[in-house]
Amino acid sequence: MHLDDTPIPQRFRDLFKSEGIRELYPPQNLLVESKAMAGRNTVLSTPTASGKTFAAELLMARKLSEGKKIVYIVPLKALAYEKYLEFKKYEKLGLNVKIEMGDLDSKRYGRSPDFDVLVSTAEKCDSILRSRPKWFMNTGMLVLDEVHLIASDRGPVYEILAAKFRKMFSGIQILALSATVGNPQELSGWLDAELISSEWRPVKLTEKVAVGADKNQKLVELVRESLVDGGQTLVFVSSRKSAESVARRLGSALSLDCGVELRDLGEKILNTLSTPTEQCKRLSACANNGVVFHHAGVTTRQRTLIEDAFRDGLIRVIAATPTLAAGVNLPSRTVIVRDLTRYSGSGMKNIPVLEYKQQVGRAGRPKYDRVGLAYSIARSESEADSVFERYVNGEIESIYSVLGVEPVLRFHVLASIASSFTRTHDSLTEFFQSTFFGFQYGVEGFSSLLERVLDKLEIWEFINKGVNGLLLPTDLGRRVSELYIDPKTAFNYINLMQKAEDVDSFPSLGFLEMLCDSAEMPLLFVKRGDEQILWNEAFEKSEQLLRELNGFDLDYGFLERYRTARLLQLWVSEESEELIYEQFNIPPGILYMRTSVAQWLAYSASEIARILELRRSADEMRKMELRLRSGVKKELVPLIRIKGVGRVRARRLFDKGYQKPSDLRKAELKELASVVGRKTAEKLLKTL
Repeated sequence: MHLDDTPIPQRFRDLFKSEGIRELYPPQNLLVESKAMAGRNTVLSTPTASGKTFAAELLMARKLSEGKKIVYIVPLKALAYEKYLEFKKYEKLGLNVKIEMGDLDSKRYGRSPDFDVLVSTAEKCDSILRSRPKWFMNTGMLVLDEVHLIASDRGPVYEILAAKFRKMFSGIQILALSATVGNPQELSGWLDAELISSEWRPVKLTEKVAVGADKNQKLVELVRESLVDGGQTLVFVSSRKSAESVARRLGSALSLDCGVELRDLGEKILNTLSTPTEQCKRLSACANNGVVFHHAGVTTRQRTLIEDAFRDGLIRVIAATPTLAAGVNLPSRTVIVRDLTRYSGSGMKNIPVLEYKQQVGRAGRPKYDRVGLAYSIARSESEADSVFERYVNGEIESIYSVLGVEPVLRFHVLASIASSFTRTHDSLTEFFQSTFFGFQYGVEGFSSLLERVLDKLEIWEFINKGVNGLLLPTDLGRRVSELYIDPKTAFNYINLMQKAEDVDSFPSLGFLEMLCDSAEMPLLFVKRGDEQILWNEAFEKSEQLLRELNGFDLDYGFLERYRTARLLQLWVSEESEELIYEQFNIPPGILYMRTSVAQWLAYSASEIARILELRRSADEMRKMELRLRSGVKKELVPLIRIKGVGRVRARRLFDKGYQKPSDLRKAELKELASVVGRKTAEKLLKTL
């Protein structure tokens, strides 16, 4: 179908044509010819790179022309930013495009933003909906991108959003975009949606199983072949360690031309941190060879440099963990899935067929390649037959809701009550019946669990049960919900902060260990052989902890919390990323992820303490939030409150006698410039 034959306004057609779009892909044709154009809820289930985003834009154009708002939900911040940049083109038509993906305390927002298209992560949208539902008045369409992730840890937020939007805004249209899954009919049945399925791809995908007794040697051969005539390759492996070793091995084996552009890229990667870690040095060296690794331990800035260089054709090969397959749009001519198994708590297990299909779906660059090649590697012909049958010809798994577990359910139950979305036991049950979990399992699937959750929320004083099934939030419960943390996390914090009010001093380690007593913080693993060493250290530092090591409040997770707290303590003691990497084997990307979570939890704890009038705890946790944000000792807190001052500048200023903002106000430009440079000094003096 030609774009001119679609029932969308001319101004949108002209905009799309200006980007070179004139003919629709077959899945897009199906959508235009379906009842979706008339406002019917729709599930579009097609392979990776089959044009789902533009299919959504065709429907968005209809709604925007009617004066309705669009809310576009994605699972990851990187995807949100990618879609935001993609949709900025609508500003040429006088439409406002906004992005929301940061601070989860949406109560801090003032007036509603003026938007026509809002791109948001699922969690951020849910946070806004809890405290600022009026933001979404006049929303005509909710787009749920990557909705197959409903079976992942992010899935419950997706189904809660869909259920809330359907209840709050009558007539809203829902478009769910999904990779191919085993039970799309069930997904469309839940949303009362028309199902549109297609296996079409713009670039034909050929899947093969290569045989080689030495898988790594075979990998080198396959990659070398794939790079002929400007080809690029993605190699998927199961772990960060494997990604790095594969990148180094390929870099040395392929002997790609190393031009000045690659050396410049390597230098930029190396200098993203003031003190490069050994991982930074390895990544920089790999970049010099045109082959890099990509995993969660790489910093955001380094990932951006890598992804941009790959899109520009400068980087030829990326060795990545599976997170890349669910991330930004990064196609290549060839994809090689080296590892079809992954370690779990009970040993090595085969990866799901859905995950394999997501990885190989990256093969084939539209506008560049006529065919995409995907390889997996087997050590023998018999193993190859098994791999081919399981993955190439295998059936993709069905997806199932994971809402019905207690930590997840209590999180959303409190939110539903605290926002007055449900006011009675019956309305609460009815709402959860409308979720994907309720659709799949029925009310019997969670009625007893729902009762248990309500009882705990009442015991923790987050809700009150009134007569006739009335459910009322307390002020504390309402604030905990707005803070977007697990009610159990808040309960844990309250107990320890109440105890802390009576101590003479506030130990950083004790508060950091408290922050780790949460569902939100991913804890460091403790090897059995290290347990006694950690116990001995903890007892030596017992005066720095808030909980008694011999008391009843000590549980089996203490050592993991303690070790994670020690990691955070090094960060707020101004130790370098390199030293932390050496001691804990935690690369910068994962360090920043943990410190970011801890920063949010510290803010949440300070807000809870403020409501309970635990003034000393509130003040200390507010300072801890700032320390975690910048990685500084307490003495630098006054300085890092100043815009443009981070841990390095704050330390330089402090050591030169500028210990608080008033010291800087009195400073002479020349003296200040000798510490931080003239431009920075001028900016600081203007800021103050």
